Amino acid sequence: MEPLTTPDPDQFSKALGLSYIGSNMTGKIWLFAEEGSTFDIDCDSELILHGRLKSHRIARPLAISAVYANCTRSERHLLWDKMREIAGPLEGSPWIIGGDFNTILSHRDRVGSDTNRQAEMVDFAEAIEDFRLLDPGFDGAEFTWAKNGLFERLDRVLVSEGWARAFEATRVTNLPRVASDHGPVLVRCKTLNTTIGGKAFRFQNMWIRHGGFMAVVQNA
Repeated sequence: MEPLTTPDPDQFSKALGLSYIGSNMTGKIWLFAEEGSTFDIDCDSELILHGRLKSHRIARPLAISAVYANCTRSERHLLWDKMREIAGPLEGSPWIIGGDFNTILSHRDRVGSDTNRQAEMVDFAEAIEDFRLLDPGFDGAEFTWAKNGLFERLDRVLVSEGWARAFEATRVTNLPRVASDHGPVLVRCKTLNTTIGGKAFRFQNMWIRHGGFMAVVQNA
């Protein structure tokens, strides 16, 4: 987030129901986690905060990266380079990366300006391809940032192939803007069903009121 009000981690901690873990070196990326979970930081920079989340809810640590990109194309190359450093050792591991990339991926991600940003879009697309990241799609608001009649989707979430294998589904929702010119992005993941054996038998009393119920039972 980029709060337009004075940042107060305790306020957000209470609102989210999560414990405040800390922030990156510039204080622009904050970490919150469920009580009992840990987050081990592997990379702390101005552009990206990367580490491993450990929780009793998951069988193995998850690699999580939060992004706060620069505004200019040349400065964003530093982000792509840092992502390359992170991606190398993570091959095959569950990895999710998201935040403010400060650039768009296609012309559909922008309304209110006809500035040519083709080169920036190519840079971003090539980075996603290099790191073999997947876009899980999204619902909710079409744009995540707005100012003076300009609307853009600057904030997004990407996942690795390992992440897609670790979770049955990943749902991304762009929430409305409230105290910032950026809208929060909510990610919800559904773990794989590892239950051994058949599905549980369920019976609903309304079935016995159906005219053909006894015939079905007899045939079975």
